[in-house]
Amino acid sequence: MIEINDTCAEDPPQADAFRMILIVGIGTVVCTIGIVLNSFLLLSFRRLDVFRSNLLYLFLLACLDILVELCFMLIFPSSLVWDFFRVEFLYTCWHFYIKYVSTVGQVLIAASTLLIVAASFERYICSLKSSIQFSPQRRFLFISIVGTCALFMKGSVFFELELQALPHCPPFQNLRLDLSEITRSERYKTIWMFWCRSIFNVFLPFSLLLILNSLTISNLNKLHINGFQSVLVENRCQSSATASSTSEPLPDNVSCRPLLGPSITSSTINSVASSDQMPTLLRRNSEACAARRRKRDATRTLAALITIYLLTNTLNLLITIMEFINPDVLGSLGEGWTYKYLADLSSVLTISSTAFRLPVYFHCNGDIRAQIREFAKSCFIDQTEKKKLKKLTMPITSSSSESVL
Repeated sequence: MIEINDTCAEDPPQADAFRMILIVGIGTVVCTIGIVLNSFLLLSFRRLDVFRSNLLYLFLLACLDILVELCFMLIFPSSLVWDFFRVEFLYTCWHFYIKYVSTVGQVLIAASTLLIVAASFERYICSLKSSIQFSPQRRFLFISIVGTCALFMKGSVFFELELQALPHCPPFQNLRLDLSEITRSERYKTIWMFWCRSIFNVFLPFSLLLILNSLTISNLNKLHINGFQSVLVENRCQSSATASSTSEPLPDNVSCRPLLGPSITSSTINSVASSDQMPTLLRRNSEACAARRRKRDATRTLAALITIYLLTNTLNLLITIMEFINPDVLGSLGEGWTYKYLADLSSVLTISSTAFRLPVYFHCNGDIRAQIREFAKSCFIDQTEKKKLKKLTMPITSSSSESVL
């Protein structure tokens, strides 16, 4: 904190009814729901081996989401509350912690975005070939790179904010949050604060997630078709061997040649399905089918996660594009209030994507769905049964003790 001798002037009011409803009302409710759901999700993960599977990304993402939601409530709703209701204690506390909380929040948001990009990249690599698997060591290396990049891109926010104290001024004018001396350099402000951060935090992650998600889905569709064709080829060859040993002619539509897409007909599938070797083949490939199911669930989960991210960050992308093209237009709309409303709506949309990940996981991933159900049963159903059992056993215990006495 730096003491300065400047003219006392109160900042213009920043809070109105619309912002109070949007940020304080809706934003706080969304963050509270997100903290509860993500905490529930973390407790549900405790029986899963998250550190040796790709669930590690989802585990860390839930941890980051809780911290981001806490930072959101400490930054935005708190500032509007002290400004609207004139709470001096909250005004003082907010100015003292905003520099630290804002830096932590910016780093966490960047880390969560890069974490989704890293998970999407791993899923894309695994979709190239079904036998490709990422080792836990490589996954931890990716996560370390994510943390380093987030700290490098957003850690400098701490040095860009400066708290100024005006002890000779009355309350609500004696503290002022301003940009530090380093931001007064036009080169730093233009190149690093605007161009680099906008590209690396908005444009690049948005584009990478869109491209990787599309390529992953395309690769998995190809693998699914090729895998189905290989099963049919193997079954045909077994049918051919069985038929030759029994000296029975094969049907005309059964051969051991490789199958192409147009050659898979309904009669072919029916002949393969009626083969005596199909139960044996299915039993032999049960583990492979389970592995493919887990990979398919992981891909669906990540695809849904990326889709929600893209939808909730579209407004932020459009605002950033407008800031690139003509920033004066945004500031002139509605005397600047329209820009504030759009920025607030973008913040609420972004935080909502962190709050409702659990329903997405529950719908898309069978392993996570089973763990959530088991944890919910142990929390609510088992506790109710224990209470009922305790009520039933209390009279029996007391009567037995009386008989002993």
